[in-house]
Amino acid sequence: ALPIYSKMAASWMPGLWFLLLGLCAAARGFLNLEELSHMKYGIEIAAEPVLEGKSKSDDVVFVSSKYKQKYECRLPALALRFHQDRDEEGQSYSGQDILDLLKPMAAAPCLVKTKDWWTYELCYGKHVQQYHVEELDVKGDVLYLGYYQSEFDWDNEAAKASKHHRLKRYHSQLYMNGSKCDLNGRTRETEVRFVCEEGSGDYIARIDEPQSCTYVLTVHTTRICHHPFLRPPSTATPQSIYCHPVLNRDQYLAYVEIQIANKDRKST
Repeated sequence: ALPIYSKMAASWMPGLWFLLLGLCAAARGFLNLEELSHMKYGIEIAAEPVLEGKSKSDDVVFVSSKYKQKYECRLPALALRFHQDRDEEGQSYSGQDILDLLKPMAAAPCLVKTKDWWTYELCYGKHVQQYHVEELDVKGDVLYLGYYQSEFDWDNEAAKASKHHRLKRYHSQLYMNGSKCDLNGRTRETEVRFVCEEGSGDYIARIDEPQSCTYVLTVHTTRICHHPFLRPPSTATPQSIYCHPVLNRDQYLAYVEIQIANKDRKST
């Protein structure tokens, strides 16, 4: 039986995220997660189907809903220009590199944040500490969550290929060989992530411990906001993606016959 196309758009919307996943994987090298994080889309589902295999255009991708219905979706021109524009933006940047933008933090006061029982202290390029404070005095042992070891290398080809830092828009440092962890016998370690926040000073925004004695400190700073890799994505007008149901030859011929029969019925 043929799908009821007047109802198709409504039934397809709960599976919208399938379309986005399909766009990431199937767009012939044009779209990826970085592109999706910069642009907003409006999805329009047309009632008229298309014949499978007819379109050969580079601006078309094919996706499926959770009901296994195939769709042919035409990408907006802005999406097709995205990668070229992003690459040109990075190549044309002539300002300071990320390390130089952050370098003044080495002479600035250490950053401190209290979370629950513990106070965390980041001394840029030196170490990360954890301790307990009572009445302005440190009580008990001072634990080192790592000593500075390395930075993310934006020029490393393997690192660039992963694109994780560009997708999430942060620069990172690794602090290793901290105090021994009683839970697993390993030394403590911390990844410090620097994220642009325009108009702010430098401060520790959050502290996470995804694994025992392995920490992630997220630092917000305005220092890196001018770098094209780290500046916040611009707000954009939603771009329309137009999609049509895809039918094989037999389904399409049956659809045409029904359309003709309906037209004849209305004319009598």
